[in-house]
Amino acid sequence: MRIESVARIHAVRLAVTVEAVVVAPVLLVAGTQLRRRMLLRYYREDRPGLVSKKDGWVSPGYFVVTNVVVRALCWPSECVLRRLRPA
Repeated sequence: MRIESVARIHAVRLAVTVEAVVVAPVLLVAGTQLRRRMLLRYYREDRPGLVSKKDGWVSPGYFVVTNVVVRALCWPSECVLRRLRPA
């Protein structure tokens, strides 16, 4: 998505927040695993990443990763995962 269209960026941010509220039960149970899998997909494969300032575009996945509502809904499953994993 091109950075120059501010209206589309705000629309994507709003859509990510609304979708996070809709799928809240899934994010509460397995949000951390889904979020980590998405980040691994963006950074392990030969992809340009979430943001390319040089080319002037932002991936919609960037808004998912940086959304406060998504992070808050993933927090309970992250706490459970930390307790289950040995230190």
